[in-house]
Amino acid sequence: MSAEEKEVFKINCVTPTLIQIEVIDIDEFRKSQSASISIGTYLKISDDNNISVVALIKSYRIKDSAVGVEAATTDSRIFIIDAEPVGFINAEGKFRRGGQQIAIPPSNVEVASEEVLKSIYESVEDEKEFSFGTLMQNKSIRVKVDGDKFFSKHIGVVGSTGSGKSCTVAKVIQEAVVAGGTSKKAGALNNSHIVIFDLHSEYKTAFPDANYLSIENLVLPSWLLNAEELEEIFIESNEQNSHNQISQFRQAVVLNKRKHNPDVDKVSYDTPVYFNVNEVYNYIYNLNNEMIGKNPGEGKPKLADGTLIDNREDKYFDAELAFAPQSQKSGEKASGGPFNGEFDRFVMRLDAKRNDSRLDFLMNPKIEGKECKTEHLEETVRQFLGYANKSEANITIIDLSEIPFEVLSIVVSLISRILFDVFLKIRKTKSTDDETPFLIVYEEAHNYVPRSEEAKYKTVKKSIERIAKEGRKYGLSLMMVSQRPSEISETIFSQCNNFLAMRLTNPTDQSYVKRLLPDVVSAITENLPALEKREALVIGDSVAIPTLVYVDTLENKPRSTDVEFQTEWKKDWVDIDFSVL
Repeated sequence: MSAEEKEVFKINCVTPTLIQIEVIDIDEFRKSQSASISIGTYLKISDDNNISVVALIKSYRIKDSAVGVEAATTDSRIFIIDAEPVGFINAEGKFRRGGQQIAIPPSNVEVASEEVLKSIYESVEDEKEFSFGTLMQNKSIRVKVDGDKFFSKHIGVVGSTGSGKSCTVAKVIQEAVVAGGTSKKAGALNNSHIVIFDLHSEYKTAFPDANYLSIENLVLPSWLLNAEELEEIFIESNEQNSHNQISQFRQAVVLNKRKHNPDVDKVSYDTPVYFNVNEVYNYIYNLNNEMIGKNPGEGKPKLADGTLIDNREDKYFDAELAFAPQSQKSGEKASGGPFNGEFDRFVMRLDAKRNDSRLDFLMNPKIEGKECKTEHLEETVRQFLGYANKSEANITIIDLSEIPFEVLSIVVSLISRILFDVFLKIRKTKSTDDETPFLIVYEEAHNYVPRSEEAKYKTVKKSIERIAKEGRKYGLSLMMVSQRPSEISETIFSQCNNFLAMRLTNPTDQSYVKRLLPDVVSAITENLPALEKREALVIGDSVAIPTLVYVDTLENKPRSTDVEFQTEWKKDWVDIDFSVL
């Protein structure tokens, strides 16, 4: 209702961050509106120049009054509404973000109509629009985001357990796989590419056609590990002689790589070519047991049969050698080599790693029954990209649920680094304008990229932070998913330009997320603890204004439903199938 017809309201304050409205006649104000008014309601505040500010009701209160008894009646109470501007509608009817100010005095205040809301959420260009939910305040309005800005600028998805986080991630990915297909060929895949690090084996049911990699079929040869990753697996940095372990292990690996790759120039510790873990173990074992002949003219490693070894690399890789016994007798003199007995624990650790069947995908990987070697590099890379022979797929799920925790971060680090290096080379050498952008989804990311400064997380943080900082140049984008955002590396989260924030109950996580959000709209962010399942705050460069969205339902859901304890406990006794152990 216009203020000229009756004094129903007046504007007390207009700033870039606050519009304060005094509602003098609440009953008349209600009657004039097409929808109910509550915290979170959008208002349209207009002036005589056909400019309108769209604001979000942040709070309201009853104004103190000195009228006396009459002030206690509903009709005479005066309400003060505080609203935060989120954008403006110009004279052409187009919505824009920003702080355009209305002329003084504003002429009208009303609840934003459905047409106004549609002008906000349907302003995305047709070829760029992407949608996975409806406006929470009005479910008849689809919330459309700019798909290019949404996927290309890193995404953070946060929410407490039970908030519907996994279903939201699954819905976003499902829409991405089918959105905007232009191919005329029946059954053809579109050009979407997504890799999901699945920590709890949840997503196989949501994506039955995905390329699925688990500990049973994953091929991730240890010879692809770089220096930091190798040492994280095999070296205990807190041991007194760790520097000697590193130097001799490094030498053994380099020598073994040269032995198996004679045609490769300039082989180094980090060169991604084959080496044999068992042979490297033999080399370290023999160094640990080495005896040096001390008779005149010897001064070389000496075996039990008296054989002197000129070059360690000629013999030490082949087997566990029997060395001459330590002796001071004339003609039989021999004493321990420079590392004799020093690597006892190191040898035990190497032996345990190479014989751990859970690590076969890393220590003894095979492709079609053959040991994975340098010539299998392309096949190894293809499995992560959905380009595996005979089984192309838009989505690759890497099931981390059975991977031993002590190597979990290394596995994530290595695959992330492989993806970055591959796309770096593809971008440098590509000869067409066609692109193959990839989205990498890190589910429960706080488990392997925490804020912790522990050495065991150093390599994975380095790999993912590199993608976060530089990946977009080469067609790599991240989706970081976590129930504990405050525990994730801030370097990574600060690179996210779009957020899906679901219910967060932990105060530390709430304050952390509010600090990271690119737009601070407290009228919405303060709702984080009260959001229901499948309700999410969408905020960032891709959406017209920060928005509360009700996420669409799923046909194929991830296997993340909580077990209903009381319901199950009321049932008759159930026998467990222990044969699976």
